[in-house]
Amino acid sequence: MWQDPALSIINFAFVLTLIPAILQNFKIKEVKGQSILTYSSTSILLTIMCYIFFTLHMNLSAIATAGTAISWYILWGQKIYYTKKGDSL
Repeated sequence: MWQDPALSIINFAFVLTLIPAILQNFKIKEVKGQSILTYSSTSILLTIMCYIFFTLHMNLSAIATAGTAISWYILWGQKIYYTKKGDSL
């Protein structure tokens, strides 16, 4: 099944594109850009996609999608943490 490696490569590329945003947010201790709804919905929907890939025995895609979901959960966590931290200053 050629779709499994193709989807996993695409999802690993998504992870690579999110790493600079995660590092930038950590560096400046602030999250600009997307709303908390964007971070939360993307994280949750990617988790559902991961489960669907797993049930289809597309294990590479499931692992890669889990990595993408984790990256979005990190961004979501940063959004919550840095927003609350900024409000208390």
